[in-house]
Amino acid sequence: MLLNQVKLTFIASDNVRLEAGKLRDRPGVFFLKSPSALLTNYYAGFKNDRLYTPAMKPIYAESFWGASLIHETRDYGLAFTVAPRLARINKRYDSSGNWSADQRSNSSERYLLSYTEYRLKKHTPSVNVMLGESRSVALADSFNYTPQWIINAEIALHSDQQWRHFSPQRAAAVQSYAFPSSLYTTQEKQGIELAIGGQYTTDNFSMFGLEYYFQSEGYSAREWRQQMNFVDYLNTKNQYAVLDQVFDAYKYLMGAEISNVANKGNLQGKHYINAYASLAFEEGSSLQPYIITNMVDYSSLIGMHYSTPFDYFDGKVEGYAGVFSAVGSRDAEFSHFGRSVGFYLGVEYHL
Repeated sequence: MLLNQVKLTFIASDNVRLEAGKLRDRPGVFFLKSPSALLTNYYAGFKNDRLYTPAMKPIYAESFWGASLIHETRDYGLAFTVAPRLARINKRYDSSGNWSADQRSNSSERYLLSYTEYRLKKHTPSVNVMLGESRSVALADSFNYTPQWIINAEIALHSDQQWRHFSPQRAAAVQSYAFPSSLYTTQEKQGIELAIGGQYTTDNFSMFGLEYYFQSEGYSAREWRQQMNFVDYLNTKNQYAVLDQVFDAYKYLMGAEISNVANKGNLQGKHYINAYASLAFEEGSSLQPYIITNMVDYSSLIGMHYSTPFDYFDGKVEGYAGVFSAVGSRDAEFSHFGRSVGFYLGVEYHL
């Protein structure tokens, strides 16, 4: 059983409140990845929304234990959030779904100061400052060009790498029959994230959007090729059964490490384009096509999601269905495990 969210709120005044418990960070405005969302946690399991709707985010990313002091007015919003370290991640060779809840949410010490300005007529700028074991600064703005056109931009500067990277040096050690405990590491290397996008909403509330995302720490084509070449090396059979078992263990480790990058909402390349739409129909049904493309290897994730409420249940029950496909070359990001097509069908009940 997982505890998703619980909090106690102490209201000090009309504008000031203290929240403590298992909390969720405020998401950014981008569907694919928001650089300003600094309090990210690992995926907790169950259905992953990345394949199902343009939101492209895990539904059950673990909420964190912490406290927030919030001062909210009509003119501005100010918040200070503390997320203490309650556990250490000691099984990097395993998927985050098999970690404890504290390991997914509170494996590092984090302090976040956020400010949002509401007084500008067409702009909503904000700044987030993260301190603790890793330091980051993020700036964001939403520009209402017209009531139907919104232009969004976010940028973040990081003091360290935000996810664990494949190490060619450790891979070379394996090829020399010196076997390290891990093939991945993070470095104290400064990085930048940037996202720019726009949304257009029609008179009947259909929406069309386009996003561009860049991260300096993403793999270059050469770095990604080094990782894939090492996977091919591990898949090479040899005449020693014990060595084959060791190579199989490293393949399992690499699968977990690559999966956990996505499980924290990160991407592995440098440049991405995300195009999406949400077409609204009568009686509340909607159709949501989308495509995400890695602009370095040109692999893509393509999907379409349809949902409709059931009138018999007063709109509380919603049926949904969809299809998705990963396309690209064999050694590309989205099609690394082969070209795939998937279908799904489900029912959701709203309390």
